[in-house]
Amino acid sequence: MWLFMENLFRWFRSYLVCSFKGGDLERLFNMCRHQHIECWNMIWENGCCRCRICLRDFWKIRSFIRKTNVRIHIEEKHGFAFFLVFLQKRKGLWIGMTGCILMLYFLSAHIWKLEFYGNSYYTDEKLSKYLSEYENIHPGIWKQTIDSPSLEENLRLTFPDISWISIRTEGTSLIVSMEEMVKYDAKRDSKALPRYIVAKKDGEIVSMVTRSGIPKVGVKDKVSKGDLLIDGINEIKDDSMTVTEIRTVGADGDIYAVVTETYNKTYEFLKTCKKYEKPIFRWTLSIGNQSFTFGKGPESGEKNKTYDHFTEIFCLFSYIYLQKDQYISFETLPEWISSAACKKQAEDELSDTIREFSEKGVQILENNVKIVMYENRAEAKGNFVLIESIGENSKTLMDEAQNGEIGETHEYNRIND
Repeated sequence: MWLFMENLFRWFRSYLVCSFKGGDLERLFNMCRHQHIECWNMIWENGCCRCRICLRDFWKIRSFIRKTNVRIHIEEKHGFAFFLVFLQKRKGLWIGMTGCILMLYFLSAHIWKLEFYGNSYYTDEKLSKYLSEYENIHPGIWKQTIDSPSLEENLRLTFPDISWISIRTEGTSLIVSMEEMVKYDAKRDSKALPRYIVAKKDGEIVSMVTRSGIPKVGVKDKVSKGDLLIDGINEIKDDSMTVTEIRTVGADGDIYAVVTETYNKTYEFLKTCKKYEKPIFRWTLSIGNQSFTFGKGPESGEKNKTYDHFTEIFCLFSYIYLQKDQYISFETLPEWISSAACKKQAEDELSDTIREFSEKGVQILENNVKIVMYENRAEAKGNFVLIESIGENSKTLMDEAQNGEIGETHEYNRIND
């Protein structure tokens, strides 16, 4: 660290790399030592002495050189003084540095980003729209024009659910921190249980766990789609079997059944393919509400052509976006697929279906799907025998919907809404 600081100090003082030859070198360096003139990195080679000396001391030893008849040659120049000379010869560099500093000062005096913290009920888009339309606060505004106390008061008056708000500037960002006074609604937050749980598929019950409600079926019972599995209404009866009270408990439980899933897919050997041509591009630069478009779109080409359209949007800066639209024209041509390729596609899709069953937690008891090859197509057909959850939530039953007996359901919905 000390060596680095010493070299840095010498660089700011500026120094020369010189070679001394001939004359009385010993007398020359004795005179330098007597006058406290520093010479460092001294090397003796080929009858001359090479060393480094400060620029200010170099002018002091000119008289010593004449007295000792020593010849001196300047080999290198280093330091801040020579760097300034280097800059004086390059005016463009000075202009560029000055312009860069002025541009940084100009850009740093504006707000380029709005950041909101602590808001959950009021979205960032809603707050940004209010600031832009009613307070004239938008990206690109001068920092000096922002009155934070007045802006905080207006936001509290406009949005009554804001209990505390603070506005400050950090760099080129306007930071809006707030706390909302959100009203707690127990009905809205509580998750009401469904009125019924009905079967969504035909099957035979193999497992049933009821957490709430009255089970209407049992293990080994066969059910059809729409059959009632768990009732969420508990009827309290007296000794005469008269209903004295109806308690809404909701239906909740896990019901698993053996079901049969049909699988049937066809793969034709003759398919259509797209032959693409050279794409055309259109670029759109959006700055705030202004847009500038470059390039040509499909409307400038032939009208009878069909195009595939791909769009990419790049965010260059806050409120500055670049959109790239790529249009590729194509022709639809017939294409023959080999029987081996069709069979492989059928096998791959069948494997994907089995994997999806496993990811969903569905147990496969039997796999009766077979791939059959024909002259012009391949077919994968058959069925799976599965064990899966067949319960689904419902507010009404199929019989009630048909007969119009939904008064009880309306009462349940009224209670839970």
